[in-house]
Amino acid sequence: MGKYLNNHQTFVISTKPPSIDIERVYPHKGTIIIEANDLFYRVDRNYTSFSSKIFGGLAIVCGIWFLSHDDIDLFYGTFSIFVIFAGLFFLIYGFTVNKENKTLLLDRINGIISYPDMFYAPLLKGKFEDIKAVISVSGDVDGTAGREYLKFVNTFKPRKLDVLRTISYKDPYEEWSLYVWYMDKNRPLPPGTAFDEYREKDFERRKREGFPKPLFESYIPTPEATKEQQAVRRKIGGW
Repeated sequence: MGKYLNNHQTFVISTKPPSIDIERVYPHKGTIIIEANDLFYRVDRNYTSFSSKIFGGLAIVCGIWFLSHDDIDLFYGTFSIFVIFAGLFFLIYGFTVNKENKTLLLDRINGIISYPDMFYAPLLKGKFEDIKAVISVSGDVDGTAGREYLKFVNTFKPRKLDVLRTISYKDPYEEWSLYVWYMDKNRPLPPGTAFDEYREKDFERRKREGFPKPLFESYIPTPEATKEQQAVRRKIGGW
């Protein structure tokens, strides 16, 4: 079981986020970050595809094994058939799920966030400032606190019965700070070499706009790439 560590997360850069270096971005091997630039940050969240194939295959094997017993009664026979059909569903799902619908997409300029819904449903999409994010802590058997996870409440398509969507299995505070920093289009791009080639372009955009004040609060410095840019921002924007 998991518990909310606190209520909805505030839109604050509370700690230094992880560095998004170019080695972590596609097409480098072993990466889940599909895109990272001055317009979009896209991450593969298709965790369920592989697990669905494994679960589905095991369920089918177990169901057939149950049915192979000569002394099976009506209850276990019915249960075995159910397990087989459930396994078929998850196996088919694992091979047919649209990977495009299993991504986290941050649209920096327009302030839009998209993230996966359940099964074959299209991405949930809405304004970033409206998203309800929580940090959930898992509980161990003895009642002590376990790991913490960043999760999203189904903000844009609420249902009576729903589940929290786990967005990240990494440090939830760092990950949320990354999202808030990236989605504050009035701040420089977050740290990481993947963004370096876009920093000048992003700086010039903000300069044309007069360096408006940040959209979200920050507990840490979010400086420009160079001291010269920092001076220009301070002169024009006043911050």
